[in-house]
Amino acid sequence: IIGSIGIIFFMLNFKQMFKSDVDIISYFIYGAMVAMPILIFSDKSLTKIETQRITVIFLLAFFVIFFWAAFEQAGASLTYFAEEQTERHIQLFNWTVPTSYFQAINALSIIVFAPVFVFLWTKLGKRGKEPASPIKQAIGLFLLALGYLIIAFGVTGLAPGVKVSMLWLISLYVIHTFGELCLSPIGLSMVNKLAPLRFASLLMAVWYLSTAAANKF
Repeated sequence: IIGSIGIIFFMLNFKQMFKSDVDIISYFIYGAMVAMPILIFSDKSLTKIETQRITVIFLLAFFVIFFWAAFEQAGASLTYFAEEQTERHIQLFNWTVPTSYFQAINALSIIVFAPVFVFLWTKLGKRGKEPASPIKQAIGLFLLALGYLIIAFGVTGLAPGVKVSMLWLISLYVIHTFGELCLSPIGLSMVNKLAPLRFASLLMAVWYLSTAAANKF
């Protein structure tokens, strides 16, 4: 544990200590993404079924990178969009909604809609129609794309300097939350089900590594 803390501290402070522009954290993350599959698949004790299951984990983890990389634009380009291209003034109350308030939409949507998704999956599960984990992930990716498509429609044909209604951005955040509720909960349970016992912790780390890579992207 002490060694791990020391390595993390070194990576976080590398630039400052050595006055360097080298992004050592990126090298560590990307290097681990290459090393992990080699390390795991080189184990000769893996059976054919175990190899297939681990392959599924790596494939899903790979596509998760693209989901979170786009989803986490909420704190980057989408915040800029809210600041510069969204009409945030509510004339009825003579009040301008702070840009930071849009960050609460995702959390509020999870609180409101998580029970709905639990009910939906439970209902479908009892009927034997609940989608498999890869299908849920595909639905999540589709909803992510749909959210950005809505924004694209919102800004199409606008003259320079004209701002869009807040409803466009709110719709994007809510739809992205639907995608998150489809994709996010399946990850850890999927790894737990598919991973061979001796690789359970390592493959759980692979799943979190995909999130780290996504945020770095």
